[in-house]
Amino acid sequence: MPSTCRAVGTRCYVFVEDAIWLDRVNPSVVEAFRTAFDTSTPASSTKGVYQTDIDNFGAPPDVDSDVRIIIMILDIKDQYTTNGSGGFIGGYFTGLNQISTAQSNLAEMVYIDANPLPLVNNAAGLEFALSTLAHEFQHLIHFRYDNDELTFINEGCSLAAEVICGYPIYDQSDYVSNTNVNLLSWQAELGDYARAARFMTYVRDQVGAGIFKPLVQNTQDGVFGLDAALQSIGTNLRFAEIFRNFTIANILDDKTVSPAYGYTYPNLSKVEGRLLANPNVATTNGNVEVLAVEYLSFKFGANLRARFTVTNPLLVIKAVEIGPTSKRVLDVTPGVDFVEPAYGTTYSEVHFVVTNTSQAFSYGYTYQASGTVKPVEQKWDETEPVGALGLASSDSICVTFDAVPGGRLDSIRVALRRKGSITGGVWQLATTGASPLGKRLAFPFTATTDTTPPVISSGTYPYPVPYPGWRKVDLRSFNVKTDNPFAVGFIFGADPRTPNVMVTTRPGQSSYHSFSYISSAAPPRWAFYGVSGQDAIYLYLVRAYISFGTTGVRQTVELSPSAFVLAQNYPNPFSASGTFGNPSTTIEFSLPKAGLVALKIFNALGAEVATLLQEKRTAGKHTVAWNAANLPSGVYLYRLEGEGFVETKRLVLMK
Repeated sequence: MPSTCRAVGTRCYVFVEDAIWLDRVNPSVVEAFRTAFDTSTPASSTKGVYQTDIDNFGAPPDVDSDVRIIIMILDIKDQYTTNGSGGFIGGYFTGLNQISTAQSNLAEMVYIDANPLPLVNNAAGLEFALSTLAHEFQHLIHFRYDNDELTFINEGCSLAAEVICGYPIYDQSDYVSNTNVNLLSWQAELGDYARAARFMTYVRDQVGAGIFKPLVQNTQDGVFGLDAALQSIGTNLRFAEIFRNFTIANILDDKTVSPAYGYTYPNLSKVEGRLLANPNVATTNGNVEVLAVEYLSFKFGANLRARFTVTNPLLVIKAVEIGPTSKRVLDVTPGVDFVEPAYGTTYSEVHFVVTNTSQAFSYGYTYQASGTVKPVEQKWDETEPVGALGLASSDSICVTFDAVPGGRLDSIRVALRRKGSITGGVWQLATTGASPLGKRLAFPFTATTDTTPPVISSGTYPYPVPYPGWRKVDLRSFNVKTDNPFAVGFIFGADPRTPNVMVTTRPGQSSYHSFSYISSAAPPRWAFYGVSGQDAIYLYLVRAYISFGTTGVRQTVELSPSAFVLAQNYPNPFSASGTFGNPSTTIEFSLPKAGLVALKIFNALGAEVATLLQEKRTAGKHTVAWNAANLPSGVYLYRLEGEGFVETKRLVLMK
């Protein structure tokens, strides 16, 4: 393809495909590549990718007798389509350029993609591309010494090169959620890259980056090459022990327990074990793949007793116990009861790490457990409330919660700012789409307070400690199972200040369980709020409480209301196309005594458009659904009229 050299550095030529010049690549992008390769990386202001990689992995080949490496930036033809679907290749190295064939350039070259990867005025896209540059240059070096290395080792070295150069470790989400896969296997899937990046980063953190040069430069492959490299740098560690310790470090990551059980790389996401909130588990079968691991995580219970059986002694089991002030790792003997009376007090978590150390066969195991069931509190806040956000009428909020298998949602607590009521619901957490709200599980319920908590000085933060505006909502009658992640949401009425939901803050710049539906945005959307001028975000103060029972759902008795109450409809706004997963809206009202009531809908001009209810109703809470598919978008009013009572509220229909 036609391309032009756009920069000449000390150790590189930067070529750009002509078809994307000044469109997807401009002079500033070219200079960023030249600088990163020749001069500096995030890890060093005095060393570029070239020097960093050769220091740690070895020298590149030199088939063209030129000290410079060709960096080709182009639109790599892959599965990516213009509508955003399909995967893309971020970059590659090919050994064809090292041998004399018709397809060869007979030069040291690496290729970096520019479509769909955004490079112009996009720091994240450029960082990814420069990280890929460090990755592919390692492949070029590796080709010189061992061009048929086991893919896992070769890719792992390239992923380590990214980290050594100071770029972020490859996204770990596809490994932490699925660890029962052969460590050394390679199917070119995202989980393979995540797993290799993690393992090689662990190896670096345990024995130092000096391991990589002998690993690359010896011609033994796979585990044999790694063990030979370990021996050459003078450590007694070998692959078998490193792998066993690696599986523990992934759930513990704490070098104070043992240097072998942690990473130097900061804030690495921990693996996600199979959560067992209820410790009473009947005999269950499991199977662990070759050089793989399963995690069974007991949380929230007490007085744990567990017994494991294995089909082969190569299946090794450890218990990782974690508490507020104490952590430890214990051996678990198959066929013998493992008893931990301190579970639920000293140790709030017990993780069983079931590791298959075999390099040839997968093996099965069984386990059973018993203990005391404890209610589960899920909360994301750790500090006192700092205030309430200035949301508008018809805005919504939600807080998402993790699954607790075998549990039922007992209640929620919400910190309210002012006197009043707010309508809420519970939804299954959506796995696709822009909204976190999936299938409706409980709706509607009302959180109410008859007081406005005072502030300490001049109507501003701080508020009293402990904050007195927390209110509990009993949800047992809805029978909501918590086997899947769920969300608790609230809708703001005509006056969003009443009662409003308090917020606190958390360090970071990414979403963390708290979301807001901004009805005034164009288009309306779910988002999260950052704290202006700070490295922090806002969290809504909503907590969930989950219980376990064996005799069915406990029933609650609802007291009759002491006054007429007309709640804000929910969802609001609503849409006939199902913006919130429901083509209708629900109106709730409460009556202190039986009587004749009428519920009617009016347009913005005051003309009646629907009568939803006109009949005698009993004392208590009532709900009425309204489907407005035959009406145009706009603002409508709904009015409830009873004996000595009239109240009107506003709703919004969007199509």
